[in-house]
Amino acid sequence: MLRIKGVTKDEAPEDVRKIFEEQEKQYGSILNTAKVYGLRPTIQKGVQALQQGILASGLISGELRHLLCMKAASINGCPY
Repeated sequence: MLRIKGVTKDEAPEDVRKIFEEQEKQYGSILNTAKVYGLRPTIQKGVQALQQGILASGLISGELRHLLCMKAASINGCPY
């Protein structure tokens, strides 16, 4: 359960809603972190840019990044 209630798709501004729709296509649902970041769209845009930069660098594959996120969530006791 989220400690901070994130924004819902219906409440989200248009630019945040687009990110939510992309995540639904890719993952089948909206990630909890995106719901929280959606409370502050400028922060969400920065996080998205950071993630795209990491993937574009080629240093970490998308699959490895996903595994790292899952492991970090597991260590922190958070469902991913």
